[in-house]
Amino acid sequence: MRFWMSLLILAAFLTLAVSQPSVPPEATAQEKRLGEEAVKEFEAKVKVLNDHPALPQLRQILARLVPVTERPKMLYTIKVVEDNEPNAFTFPGGFMYVTTGLLKLAESEHELAAVLAHEIAHNTRLHALRMIRKESQLSLPVLLAMLAAVFVRGETSAQAAQLVSQVVQVLMLGYSRTMEREADEAAFVYLQRAGYNPVGLLTFFEKLARLERQSTPPQFLPGYWTTHPTLEERIAAVKQWLTAAGSPINRRPVTGALKVEVKEVEAEGAKLAVLSLGGEELCRFVPLHSKSALERAQEAARLLDEALEGGAQAFDFQAKVIPDGVAVLLAHRPLWVLTAQDVAVSKGSPEQIAWRIRQTISRTFLRERLNGRL
Repeated sequence: MRFWMSLLILAAFLTLAVSQPSVPPEATAQEKRLGEEAVKEFEAKVKVLNDHPALPQLRQILARLVPVTERPKMLYTIKVVEDNEPNAFTFPGGFMYVTTGLLKLAESEHELAAVLAHEIAHNTRLHALRMIRKESQLSLPVLLAMLAAVFVRGETSAQAAQLVSQVVQVLMLGYSRTMEREADEAAFVYLQRAGYNPVGLLTFFEKLARLERQSTPPQFLPGYWTTHPTLEERIAAVKQWLTAAGSPINRRPVTGALKVEVKEVEAEGAKLAVLSLGGEELCRFVPLHSKSALERAQEAARLLDEALEGGAQAFDFQAKVIPDGVAVLLAHRPLWVLTAQDVAVSKGSPEQIAWRIRQTISRTFLRERLNGRL
């Protein structure tokens, strides 16, 4: 009786999976048990890092993404696997894995969220179960009977064990290209709903594309890019979605490019403040009237950061000599002014300081573009 009850429940679930757009809001017992069996085999093949420092952040991202999906009550278990190749896997029942290579490649929470949203989409679209049905070339009743056998009296038949191995193989080799496209589009929507910047999906794909260009031709590589749609295709699709959504393609908030920093320094017994862009010094400030050097530099940093967040480009900035020092402008509008005293502590003539600021901005933009962060 228990066998047929399990079979009926699983039949209803998988029929829903392959024929209906809606799915249960949480993992069914059968789905979870299938995942449990599959991850046992998967974890026997990999090295899981149970104390990886990224785990708290990954769990926080999931907690923010899951409620905005079609399966808002899913409980995900996420683990980190030691592997230099950037990749991620999601098994039925909410078992998710990311590699250390992926964590190194992602530069921000937005990019991590893009990866996790993509993996969640594989779950909400029930891609693993759809792939099993396709790869096994079995009729639905036979497939259901084999899957149900996993849960009967806690025993695993030889056929069911073989099917579990097939789940692991399918997920490690990758989903179909159509499923990857579905997951990309769903991830884009989830990121918007959860308040993440969907540009993170674009920049992460661009990073993968750079790796592809720097590596062995992709047809000779195992792993991520041999099983997914072409990265150029995916990048173009995300750009189209961003345009359709009216979202500007500003990579800086996602990649952390053109970082604006201020630090206080001491020179000849006086406290000065240095304003830097992308790790390079732009200019120095001294105290002026009631403002400290640090306060002046922080105000300049705020204005510069706002300009960059607004999409300002290198050619929008100017640095010009004025009677009392050097003015830094954005599209001919003053951002901040360096006094003669500021120029003096920067060790150069006004002309040299203005030229240095222009060159630093241009060089930093160019470097960030070459690194793919803009």
